[in-house]
Amino acid sequence: MRISSIALVGLVALAVSGCIGPGKWYPAQRSGAMDAVVLQDASVSAPGDLDDVLMDIPSIPVRKKLRWCCAFGTDLRVKLGKMTLPWLKVGRVLNVDELGPHRYDGATAAIDDRRKNAFPKGEHNGLMYTCHGGFIDTAHVRETVDWAAFFISEFDRHLEEGSVLELGDEGGDRVVTLRPVPAELIEQHGRERVIISLAQWMAHQVMAWHEYAQWYGWSILALYPEVVSGFSPEDMYSNAVGLRLLDDLDIRRNLASEKIYNRHIDKRMKQELRRLGAVPKDVGRQAVQAVDHVWWDSDERLPAKGLVRRRYMDTDTELEPWLLPDRLVSPELRASLTKQCGENPRSEVMRIPFSFGDVAFGELLTLEITVDRRLSKQPIFRSLGRPVNQDDFPVLLEGIRAQNRAEFGQRADRPD
Repeated sequence: MRISSIALVGLVALAVSGCIGPGKWYPAQRSGAMDAVVLQDASVSAPGDLDDVLMDIPSIPVRKKLRWCCAFGTDLRVKLGKMTLPWLKVGRVLNVDELGPHRYDGATAAIDDRRKNAFPKGEHNGLMYTCHGGFIDTAHVRETVDWAAFFISEFDRHLEEGSVLELGDEGGDRVVTLRPVPAELIEQHGRERVIISLAQWMAHQVMAWHEYAQWYGWSILALYPEVVSGFSPEDMYSNAVGLRLLDDLDIRRNLASEKIYNRHIDKRMKQELRRLGAVPKDVGRQAVQAVDHVWWDSDERLPAKGLVRRRYMDTDTELEPWLLPDRLVSPELRASLTKQCGENPRSEVMRIPFSFGDVAFGELLTLEITVDRRLSKQPIFRSLGRPVNQDDFPVLLEGIRAQNRAEFGQRADRPD
């Protein structure tokens, strides 16, 4: 059966827009005190026996959806075959206050459609420019914190005895193995800190694999390649921002229910974006346009790989954002940025925990991927000849770096 271009776009939209809401998760125990908390901000204490009510973190369902947001750029046009769709634009620049409510495992598309109510607002994800963190993709922030929440829930249950978690297919079947964490390590660093740090590190690995899988050929729909989105200039740093949103020890309160968690992330996400110096969207749009034809190419159409011309390829645990290169900033934009950011704003390095002293997290956790047929045909996966894990990521990255430089130049993994 032949599918028209318009129908095909509809299928893509349905796949990525999250028409069906996420599964609910609730506390292990409920009481009047818990109901009181649900009606308040997550940071507000409720009276009575709240500590008993929040004793157990709920069992959070594994994530199944993807938030389809932003190949780097704005007002991106989409081509199907030889036809550019006149009514469809992808990607947008936002103010902090325009963000929609967070939903665990939410999935809404950052699409601007001229037809009224063609797509629901949902979380209203998009790009922002920040003084100290460069460009931020809010969909990546949300994806990463949701993974961290899931892993916190699972590791809390199985920290001492270990467990095996099946994450589902994304470029291949993904399995996380948690080995029993030694009692002395838990005693030395504190149980909550161990759980949070391990969850952050594993969420970082899972999100890094998402970039590798996209580059090497995985996509939500086979007819819509996503290599254009792999290692976009803002992706990895945005992931690190997401990890900060649960970087405290009050996980039993913040994960007490899905409703409390969503409210907590709403609050923390806006706080963090403002702390990094999110600029108004008109300045953000100018910032995106300033790197047109250097970091991205507005003359290209999705899903062309050449739409993104610079790739941020640092997947380590210390990530420095790309701020706008001085030579690309016009006097008018420089004046606007100085007003928002001050003179010579410093970038903020994000650090992701990776060890407890001499105990590297890779000794306690493994992400293993049995790659699918599409990826297994790539020479680099044939050379590995087995399921890959996070120890193989540096090899995969060097292969991507070489391909990217060959196609876009020797500085294609640098901001300037």
